[in-house]
Amino acid sequence: MALKTYKKAPVKIHFDRKIKEKEIIIPKEKRPPITLWDIVAGAKDDFVFLMKTSTLARILVPAILILTGSFIIYRQTYPEVKQRAREASGYYNATSASLVQGESIQPKSVYLSNPGSEYFRNLTTAAFKANVLADDPVSNNYSGRFNISIPSLNLNSLPVQANVESGVEEAYRSALEGALAHFKGTGLPISDVNNNIVIYGHSAGGDYFSRTKDVSAAFSKLSDIKIGDEVELVMEGKSYKYRVVKTKIVKPDDISIINGTKGKRTLTIFTCYPSGNNAERFVVVAKPI
Repeated sequence: MALKTYKKAPVKIHFDRKIKEKEIIIPKEKRPPITLWDIVAGAKDDFVFLMKTSTLARILVPAILILTGSFIIYRQTYPEVKQRAREASGYYNATSASLVQGESIQPKSVYLSNPGSEYFRNLTTAAFKANVLADDPVSNNYSGRFNISIPSLNLNSLPVQANVESGVEEAYRSALEGALAHFKGTGLPISDVNNNIVIYGHSAGGDYFSRTKDVSAAFSKLSDIKIGDEVELVMEGKSYKYRVVKTKIVKPDDISIINGTKGKRTLTIFTCYPSGNNAERFVVVAKPI
């Protein structure tokens, strides 16, 4: 029996225009975090490339390095070189005429001068044996602080501890931590007794003071003072002004820096000289205005 023939119906394809294309996300390649070493290495490579390709860079970079090194050496050595040159010329051994009417990192120990308590003990004994300073209970019993300013040196309102037991190591070191020191037994401006007022502090080598502003080393700048400069003490809310009349360099055992002149009110400021060295003392003498 013969089979019937038939035709297969054509396949119909329907396109649905509403079907949205799927978003294909290709994962990014993971990169390791940038480290400090990567930055340094990159900078080094850039620097090497610059030095190889630029004539100007080959001239400027060494010049900048030389100038920077020279500046660092200058900051460390210039203060002492200047002091020695001035000393050799007699600049510091100066005095004035009569006053016109109306007119002072590595560890600190590396930089600071430190004559030590034994020096002050010996100096005190010798000075008071001379019996120049008059008895002054008002000054001797004061234990507070006052301030000193030397405008010409840009030293303003520096604290001074009164009546420091300079011959006692602990007291001496403690007083000079962040302050200057008043020599025990000498005068103070609040007293009517005409004694010498003595204030001292460390000096420091190189640029220690300009970098740190350590008050105890503020007298590193003392050798820049000039005859006629003004010094102000502020004590108990009252101002007392003095005029510089003399500067000098003396040996460590010179007791005149403590005693002054008998019966005369003076202000004496001293520090080790040259800066950071205990060999001698740089002394400033001032009289009341």
